[in-house]
Amino acid sequence: MKIFLCGPTIYDYCHIGHARTFVAFDTIVRYLRYRDYKTKVVMNVTDISESISRNAKRTGQSSRDYSDDYFRFFLEDAKSLGIETIDVFACASGNIPEMMNWIERLLKKGVAYVTDEGVYLDTSRVKRYGALSHQSRSEIALRRLNLSPAKRHPEDFPLWSILQADTDTWDSPWGRGRPGEHIEDAAACLKHLGVPYDINGGGNELVFPHHEATKAQLEGVTGKSVCRYWLHTGLLYVKGRKMSKSLGNSITIRDILTQYDLQTLRLFFSLTQYRKPIHFRRLDLEKGAKLSRRLRAQLAELEQASTHCRREDSAGSVNAMSLLFKERFVKAMDDDFDTETAVREVIAFADCLVKDLHLRRKRQGFSNALELMAKLSSILGLL
Repeated sequence: MKIFLCGPTIYDYCHIGHARTFVAFDTIVRYLRYRDYKTKVVMNVTDISESISRNAKRTGQSSRDYSDDYFRFFLEDAKSLGIETIDVFACASGNIPEMMNWIERLLKKGVAYVTDEGVYLDTSRVKRYGALSHQSRSEIALRRLNLSPAKRHPEDFPLWSILQADTDTWDSPWGRGRPGEHIEDAAACLKHLGVPYDINGGGNELVFPHHEATKAQLEGVTGKSVCRYWLHTGLLYVKGRKMSKSLGNSITIRDILTQYDLQTLRLFFSLTQYRKPIHFRRLDLEKGAKLSRRLRAQLAELEQASTHCRREDSAGSVNAMSLLFKERFVKAMDDDFDTETAVREVIAFADCLVKDLHLRRKRQGFSNALELMAKLSSILGLL
């Protein structure tokens, strides 16, 4: 199964709104692997942007040194979140030749056109443009993105922009400049996965224009659907507003993990199904911390009990509970990766095991039950 994920623009530290998306897709891929799917996961990392150039200039660094530093910080954050499923981190700066090649193919197909400002994608030549975001062309035209008199249509977007800057630009057949913000994902998909591929994922705010644009570029050349599923995580809100660096209401991943452990944060995220928004409140995180501590205490008690039984021991009640737990957990995750229900099943199973342990003198069957609970809980990153 070939999976492409939109990663961060590395102009600053990642915040917990990013973490919500990273953890959600890490959980999804862990589950797919549990279900014996062979996966290849590519995450794009945007290391070319005006925000990177601006921040680098402010610090006196070159854009390359600045983005290298924040790429390292991002990898540290990913590791601290227990993200273990990304096979390739594809930095945009490493795919410039692929972007130019794809633009050439779009031009040859007549799906793109050259202006004095650079190259634009002609959205009128792409069938079903707007279908992903459920918008008509007239609705998209009203958004007035990338205002320019050089464009043929209001909804067209840049593939390559000609710039006069001496840094962070590249020579191209259309003039020295920089790739458009939507071309890098298409190039990374083609380079590392090929088309068609199975899943394209990211935050809900990327549906339009970013994922709509990615889809248009890939289908503009192939003429057919290139991705089976587009998955989007709900936004994380603070006091009714989207968490955002520009709004000044963000909390970095590294800051939150000085106050709460990894298992607590992943439990907090998993208590909401990935498509739904999360309204961040410290009170809810504290409840998650308490629940996480209880779950780990129960695990420790069950582990101690399991040391007094042989693996081949069995008990009908424990085995029946285990089978029912596995069935319910899998049913929840098969239902659009419903971690909300899956977490409740983990907690209920742990409660039942501890209760059964206290009521019975015999400790048969707990080794297998404990192994199952650890295996399925690890999909969510809870233990």
